[in-house]
Amino acid sequence: MRTPDPAVPWGRPVVASIPLPPFASPAEHQRFTRALQLHVALVDDAAPSLAAKVLGEQLAAQGRGADLTPFELGTAMATYFPAPWTPGALAAALAQGRRDAPRLLEDGRWSWLYDPDFTAAPREGGGWEVERHERGSRRAEAVLESEGDLVLMWMDHFHSHFDYPYGWRVDEPDLDAFAAAARAVRAAHAVDAARPYLANWRAEREAALGAPAAD
Repeated sequence: MRTPDPAVPWGRPVVASIPLPPFASPAEHQRFTRALQLHVALVDDAAPSLAAKVLGEQLAAQGRGADLTPFELGTAMATYFPAPWTPGALAAALAQGRRDAPRLLEDGRWSWLYDPDFTAAPREGGGWEVERHERGSRRAEAVLESEGDLVLMWMDHFHSHFDYPYGWRVDEPDLDAFAAAARAVRAAHAVDAARPYLANWRAEREAALGAPAAD
């Protein structure tokens, strides 16, 4: 059995007041999106980063229907958004457009992905035992303490870790071509980050997280 990946926030708490899809009204969807924007801002440890600001702006432009947009769901997965997902609720959200979304089997186990694929069987007393199947072989993958950890495992499995350029070999001429523009944008963003509204946000964020303020 593999050691659980420490890059997954196992056991992280949930925020019970966040509504889950399908949403009963546009207002419920907006509450979810606002909560996701706040979560993105809190986990960002920069001044804030330009990427976090852009992500928050794009989340504000998402739909207000009963279901999450792919962008909202992808952001929630990649940031381990602490909505009170059950395995069934997250599986239903993932089933929108995903052929390999988790499926509940008749015997109460969950199955997901393909070669490798995984099954999670409920343990007596709570939690899940996860088994990995690959090209005819089987092995114990993990023992999870709770439904919440099964949700976190799926969030880890179903978001991309290696989109370009991370994990890729980037051609040096491309890096050189963009460097001057990137330096200019970084300098401009530093000016924005020094403004009072972001200084106030940093103080609120650090107070909420229990860390010394950066300023």
